[in-house]
Amino acid sequence: MKKTIISSALLVLAATTYSQQAEAAHVECLIGGTSTQQFFEPDFCSAMANTDRPSVAFRFVADKDVADVVWSYSASASGSWNCGSGTYCSFRDNGRQNNDFFYNASACVTRVLYKDGTWENTNHCANGHYSKQSSNPF
Repeated sequence: MKKTIISSALLVLAATTYSQQAEAAHVECLIGGTSTQQFFEPDFCSAMANTDRPSVAFRFVADKDVADVVWSYSASASGSWNCGSGTYCSFRDNGRQNNDFFYNASACVTRVLYKDGTWENTNHCANGHYSKQSSNPF
């Protein structure tokens, strides 16, 4: 009987922890410029692009309404970032680097201001890995 109660308590604790993690704030990403439809994935995304200028889109998902966020970002290829203070951020590869097989773009939310007036320092990140079609120099 004691084992059953302990097992039940552990199961409830594990289910509660999992549901809290599933609802916790996080960053999602997807790779653009592919031949197949992509979907936002939490923390990590990857795909083969069929263009030499793919993009990586990021979005911050929270369990409360967000007023502003601060993004931190980097990429292994050259290109342009479009990240304001909203919940979306994106990177567009400019196609000038084709000497590597894999490329990476990473974006993190480092501070969140919620609409209820509360805020928090965070480190919610997502990494997008992609390979791209090389451009034809002719």
